[in-house]
Amino acid sequence: MNSECDVLIVGAGPAGSAAAIKCAEAGLSTFLIDKAALGRHKPCAGILPTVATYVLDELDLRLPQNVFSEPKELGIFYVPPSGRANGGELKNYRVLNLDRDLFDRWLVEKAVEAGAHLQTETTLLALNQREYIEAALKTRSGIITVKASYVIGADGALSTVRRCLEGKPRQQLILTVIQEYWESEGEFGDYFYTILNTKITPTYGYLLKKKDNVIVGTGSTEREQVIKSLNAVKDWLGKEFGFRPRLLKKREVGFLPYGDCYLGYGRILLVGDAAGLCNRFSGEGIRFALESGIAAAESIINAESGNKKASEAYQYQMQPHLEFVRETTLLHKKDDSWREEFVLAELKRYNLW
Repeated sequence: MNSECDVLIVGAGPAGSAAAIKCAEAGLSTFLIDKAALGRHKPCAGILPTVATYVLDELDLRLPQNVFSEPKELGIFYVPPSGRANGGELKNYRVLNLDRDLFDRWLVEKAVEAGAHLQTETTLLALNQREYIEAALKTRSGIITVKASYVIGADGALSTVRRCLEGKPRQQLILTVIQEYWESEGEFGDYFYTILNTKITPTYGYLLKKKDNVIVGTGSTEREQVIKSLNAVKDWLGKEFGFRPRLLKKREVGFLPYGDCYLGYGRILLVGDAAGLCNRFSGEGIRFALESGIAAAESIINAESGNKKASEAYQYQMQPHLEFVRETTLLHKKDDSWREEFVLAELKRYNLW
């Protein structure tokens, strides 16, 4: 691994890979590192809004068939506090049902094809930002130092890059999410069910089909509350949907951003979960990851051409996304009366995408 590069990208998920593709194709020397080995598992429901295929168009990519799970597409079904009978499917809105591990591996391989240098099992230890950025990295061979003109932090909700930043808030509110894969029976259609009911979960619960299994999950900002909420969701699903769990295949825990967004500082830009970009109603963040990764890369490319600073261009480009996240952040502050009205309004609305 060379000691200097134009762009160092920390994290080889969708945000980091999208940024790496753009930067490498523009001729920037691009290092993409990840703390895990290639093919690592990411706890995730694996849903992607169909509109995100237009985002992939910007990378000149088409989703290969092997990254899909079954069923390939799902509708969105909101369930209000009053129960399934008063819930329903969002009009004209579908999501793609992905195998998240295969999707991530496909994207990172595309980044390598574009010219990015990938180094896995490499951990960021520290950042020092001056006229350039000095990054201390722990590799399999030992600790090395890399100088970069820019750093893109794509290392998730528990971002090390974010914690290294100077002069701004370094921490963010974290949602601990637990999900279980079950062989089960129940009255489920091909939907991503979003359950909004504070009596069983302080945020939201969800259920979806994934090949031969059903995934049930929920999240809380208080870790000790998560298991209690998950059990309450399963009990509630038994009453409302006839959910009868037969065999637990897997249980996993992940982390999502749930606080204010923060896009970075100076020549260090944050993307995806590291920036706090996530839909607070559903936990969906892959689309935000792709869009922010592309936006960060384009901002750097334009800055290198003599236009405005990368951080300013990136902030401007991401304003609509920040507004959307700000609106969905209201969820954890609202009671069940508000949630009931929200679902009713959403079911009447006709989505353009």
